Amino acid sequence: MKKSVKKLLEKSDHALEVAEALYRQGYLTDAASKTYYAMFYAAQALLKSEGIEVGKHSAVESALGFHFAKTRRLDPKYHRMLINARKIREIVDYDIQEEPVEPEKTLRLEDGKEFVATIKKMLKAN
Repeated sequence: MKKSVKKLLEKSDHALEVAEALYRQGYLTDAASKTYYAMFYAAQALLKSEGIEVGKHSAVESALGFHFAKTRRLDPKYHRMLINARKIREIVDYDIQEEPVEPEKTLRLEDGKEFVATIKKMLKAN
């Protein structure tokens, strides 16, 4: 495994650990944001393992869809998961709302864990 891929997976694992800690402490919006970043880093790792270099959030999302979901190398539900996670992250990080968003109802930590585990499994199989 390339060093850069391994580093991205380490960042993904760290983001999940932080998300879990934040969630347990009741910081739900922060946990949702970190869960997204765990997924984002894992997606980058998968793309990088194939020599696909993208950094922008929308580019990672698009490349994952084109190279993996569309070709069915990755179940399209994971591409949809990443798309939804980014939307939620943008809401919790940037929108100012009168009532707090309840990300635990829309972006679950378990989804992030499943996404990351699936990407890791794909990388180990290669």
